[in-house]
Amino acid sequence: MSSKVIIIGAIVTLALLFGGLFFLSRPQPKVAVNPQATGQLTAGESFYDFGSVSMAKGLVSRKFTLTNSGTVSATVTKMFTSCMCTTAKLTFAGQSWGPVGMPGQTAIPNLAVQVDPGQEAVVEVTFDPNAHGPAGVGIIERQVTIELNGQSPLQLSFKASVTP
Repeated sequence: MSSKVIIIGAIVTLALLFGGLFFLSRPQPKVAVNPQATGQLTAGESFYDFGSVSMAKGLVSRKFTLTNSGTVSATVTKMFTSCMCTTAKLTFAGQSWGPVGMPGQTAIPNLAVQVDPGQEAVVEVTFDPNAHGPAGVGIIERQVTIELNGQSPLQLSFKASVTP
């Protein structure tokens, strides 16, 4: 290979590298959130410890209650889990969405569930201690992320000590 081809290749590579770095380092626009204009969905309990969970006994679940403590509607736009061993189902006003799981393992639908001020929704989280097989014995921690329009995502989490 001639030295001219190597030099041109190096110059093109460096130009692409610097161009990419310049593109990635641009400041991102800030999105202002007006707390008076958004609902505030909160969880009365955002963490639960299942304690000892037997693989032999199968699935365990926990219901988390979410309340809109704001002055306007809060909208749930997406919900997903941190692991394929966990699913979550949202129930509000007699309707259910889910169960949903981990991105990349199951489809994660876009939601538009509007919770008005003072109303409650329930997220039922189900953990399958058998999902990871014998390698899944021990202490685990998992999360459910609930994305909301106009506020930071809400995290529900749990832990368990999985036994055979």
